[in-house]
This record gives sequence, structure tokens and C-alpha cells, in this order.
Amino acid sequence: MCMLRVLTRPAGSHNGKLDGETVNACMIVVKFYSLYRGISADDMNSSILDRVAFNYTEEDCPIVTVPFFKDGCDLELPSELRDCLLDALHLQYVIVTKTGEVKEDDLVAMETRLRKLLI
Repeated sequence: MCMLRVLTRPAGSHNGKLDGETVNACMIVVKFYSLYRGISADDMNSSILDRVAFNYTEEDCPIVTVPFFKDGCDLELPSELRDCLLDALHLQYVIVTKTGEVKEDDLVAMETRLRKLLI
């Protein structure tokens, strides 16, 4: 969902310059996702609340939550896309943990594969 949004964003419309014109846009989204690996939404919300609680009471806390999907939305990804996303996450894991060698060609191939499945 997030990758598709990035890929369909008009060129130059994002302050961070992350759009479909960015050569490795999909893998950048994978990097962002990987930053939160192992953290549940509840834990993330709790952490945010703990940080702003210093300045705000619970009643006037400025945090607004927006559901990502509609209630009752049972989203199942096509198996080819799911497998590709898992491969991208694995590739990112290998990069971060330095448990193997990842060549530039591997990253280009993964980006190409993701874009092909999404657009």
C-alpha cells in the first residue's frame, strides 16, 4: 500500500523527494518498514504517548490516530507480491545485519521486481 502510494506520487511533490522517479523508492520504503521490525502498533502508540506525556495530560494529548484500513477489511495480498515483499525484507535484513553479501545488482533486481508487481 505504502509502496504503491510512493510510486504513484507526482514527481517532485514530496519534501523528501521520495516518489516514483526515485531510483530505489521501493527499497527505501522497505528500509523504513524495517526500522519498526518487532514493534507492535500498541507498543508504538505507548512509546509515543510516553514521550508526549511529559508536556501534555492524557485528556489534551495532541495525538490523532487514523486507521490504515477500514474496519472489516480483510486484505490478502497476491502470493507473488507477498513473496516478493518477504524477499525484499530478507534482503534488507542481510544488509543491516551484514550476514551476507548484497550486490548493487541484487538491489536493482529487487526494485525492478517490486515495481513490476505493483504498477
